[in-house]
Amino acid sequence: MHIQTEDYMYEITYENNHYINMQFKRLDWINGICYITFQQAITGKWFTFEQNKIQLDVAEEKKLVS
Repeated sequence: MHIQTEDYMYEITYENNHYINMQFKRLDWINGICYITFQQAITGKWFTFEQNKIQLDVAEEKKLVS
C-alpha cells in the first residue's frame, strides 16, 4: 500500500464504517500486523486501523495558504 503523507485528506471504509477528513499520522508494525493511524481533521479524534482491513481513498488535496 502506498500512502501519500503530505497534504492529503483520506476517506476510509473499515468494518462497514465510513470515516471522512482523515489525515495520516503514523504506520506501525506490531507482531507482524501493520497498523495505520489517522487523525480526523474535524473532531481531532485519533483512529488506528489494521492495514489489511481498510479501503483507503484520497479524498482531496488540502489547499495550503502561504
